[in-house]
Amino acid sequence: MRQTFAVVTGFVAWSVLWLLFNLLLRNLRLVPAEATEPVTAAKTLLLLLAGSLVISLISGYLAAAIRGKGGYGVIVVLGLLLLAVGIFFQVQYWHLMPLWYHLTFLVLLLPLCLVGARLRFGTS
Repeated sequence: MRQTFAVVTGFVAWSVLWLLFNLLLRNLRLVPAEATEPVTAAKTLLLLLAGSLVISLISGYLAAAIRGKGGYGVIVVLGLLLLAVGIFFQVQYWHLMPLWYHLTFLVLLLPLCLVGARLRFGTS
């Protein structure tokens, strides 16, 4: 039960933080107000990647804190779930952003969740 709660909490935390981060960027006019407008400015794309990086670290850390010691299996499940959902959404916006952004965003999800968990567990 604790494992499931850790994955669900990590996933919900990632989703909520991502939506809030995007809302903040929209309010600051750093991303287009309409989701159908292309985003090609490198500064904006790098800011989105930086947000995803921090959010993935937090999500992995939180899931690890809930799970407690016992390996990284729960974190891998969380990362794969985020990757599956990430692919679903990135495909919808494939034509609005450059390929390098989509691939970087997706490739970093699982490893950064693992790094977040490692920050929680320590290096052992």
